[in-house]
Amino acid sequence: MAMRTLALLLLLAACGGMKDPGSVADKFVDKYYVESDQDSALAFTTGVATMRLKDELGLTAEARRGNTGMTMRQVRVYYSRKSLTGDGPERKAEYELDIRPQGGGDLQREAHLRLAREPDGTWRVADFSESQK
Repeated sequence: MAMRTLALLLLLAACGGMKDPGSVADKFVDKYYVESDQDSALAFTTGVATMRLKDELGLTAEARRGNTGMTMRQVRVYYSRKSLTGDGPERKAEYELDIRPQGGGDLQREAHLRLAREPDGTWRVADFSESQK
């Protein structure tokens, strides 16, 4: 019972900032890109973005089953939001990503998010993509 209460409180806390599209976009980038946590990022998605994450989760689960001894390379990701545009029920957020794998080197990418306002007034990431800088 205590686990259910904790889960409910965490869900409510996560949804508390769902009324601001910029906050939702930042939380999604934190979960998906910085923490590499597709499960947690799902809470901030709808539509195509949800389908994409579920597909990724299926693929990574399949890969983990086949390679239990697989070591993951540590990666640090830093980001900055460059813009949040649009009005009405849709917004677009643009981010610069600085990806630094352990052992050296770095990659520069851009993340493009499309957010949609849900009927309950909350915002969700409806689609996202990346491109090289």
